[in-house]
Amino acid sequence: MGMRKGFFFLFLAGLLVACNAEQQVPTVDETEVEAKKPQETSVMEQSYHVLSAIKSGDMEKLAAVVHPNKGVLFSPYMTVDKNRAQVFMKGQLEKILESDKQYEWGVSAGKGDPIRLTPREYFDQYVYDVDFLETDFVTLDAMYKQTNSVENIHKAFPDSTYVEYFVPGSEEFDGLDWKSLKLVFQDYEGEPRLVGIVHDQWTP
Repeated sequence: MGMRKGFFFLFLAGLLVACNAEQQVPTVDETEVEAKKPQETSVMEQSYHVLSAIKSGDMEKLAAVVHPNKGVLFSPYMTVDKNRAQVFMKGQLEKILESDKQYEWGVSAGKGDPIRLTPREYFDQYVYDVDFLETDFVTLDAMYKQTNSVENIHKAFPDSTYVEYFVPGSEEFDGLDWKSLKLVFQDYEGEPRLVGIVHDQWTP
């Protein structure tokens, strides 16, 4: 009996050790979450650098983080129209704000008129038209506010990640003067590179 009891306790202790060992092994979901954290941090940091460059008008700094093969697409509204949006490569961006050439950037909401502006005019109206850098509403791959526009960012930019900077509207205009800027990134050699700057606002 003594030998049987000893064997039973050893067997039970072995089971407990095995169970503890199994609990210490991370599940697939936990592993995926841990793997995403450094990437998410890198994207958020990169978005801050991009927004700082835009605010200060430092196009050389902005060009340095643009995807070298795809360039960066500018969309005045959340629904990205790749047939009408302007795309600029790194070399074109460095002096772009000095250009007096008018480009067609898309179609204005409501009226449907072509948006023909110089790069400086476009940046003032459809990129940094409010102080996005000071907002507290920053999200990753999510929208702070649902709108009546179609969100097609991941369709327009497959395998991408975007950071949204949202500025709420004022009481004076019942919140309809809200603005949003989404910075879209795709991986290039292990680093997030800018491929899209998508502006959004209330549309009729």
